Amino acid sequence: MLDKAKIIKFLEKNKYAIFLVILIIISITIGNFIFNRLIKQPVIGIIKIDGTIDSFEKDNLIEAIKNARDNSSIKAVVLDINSPGGEASAVEEIYLTLLDLRNKKPIVASIDNLAASGAYYVAIASNFIYSKPSSDVGSIGVVSVLPKKVNISENTVITGPFKKTGGSKKEFLNQIELIQENFLRAVLFQRGEKLKLSKEELGEAKVYIGFDALKFGLIDSLGTLEDAVRKAAKLALITNYDTVRLNKESLIITIRLLSINQSILSSNTNTVPLNYYIYINPEKWKKSII
Repeated sequence: MLDKAKIIKFLEKNKYAIFLVILIIISITIGNFIFNRLIKQPVIGIIKIDGTIDSFEKDNLIEAIKNARDNSSIKAVVLDINSPGGEASAVEEIYLTLLDLRNKKPIVASIDNLAASGAYYVAIASNFIYSKPSSDVGSIGVVSVLPKKVNISENTVITGPFKKTGGSKKEFLNQIELIQENFLRAVLFQRGEKLKLSKEELGEAKVYIGFDALKFGLIDSLGTLEDAVRKAAKLALITNYDTVRLNKESLIITIRLLSINQSILSSNTNTVPLNYYIYINPEKWKKSII
């Protein structure tokens, strides 16, 4: 049995020390509470790139990327990609904006079912690329439609022979080659010594499954979105973190893949054509069932 008298005597003798211990405990508790409220926990932002990349989707993605760049609580970004690519100019703007973000914060790409053509162009702006073993990766090339011959009526006045078309067919072919060259150079530069394919092999615009994409250096590892998040945290040197989706919900519903494929395959325009970094799959992304 404890001697109550001895306990009381001990407490009276050490009351100042006990009071100091209690005060320290209270201070630590209050300090942790205030710290957690005032100091935001580090965040890894996830940007979804889903479907065909057109000018509308580009604007949404650019806004998300810039928000990630300017938000001090976001320490790294993961690109969650499932896309066949899209309009060349839109893809290039996203790529350049991601490079600006990468100068400040690490980026990791996670390929779901597909990152082809322009979507792969976007992926190479990251520090590290994951894909699933059966993901489709690659298709490094350009799709375009040459303008049709223009019949100018007597009531139409033009100030130059190419005012209605923008240039000759030969000039358009040269432009397409330059756009393709720019794509190839970006892949060669960003993948560097990891890449096991020559420039000529890349130019064939083949699609590789994840296993082969890893073997040829188009990606860095096989893995999931969760693996990409953990890698992003490691690159950002953080351990305790939250994740947040950075895309805004679109109020406009568009079937981008269908509309762009139709415009490429059956274009009736006589104006300067759009160029696309896009993978046109007649099977509409049909995947093997295992």
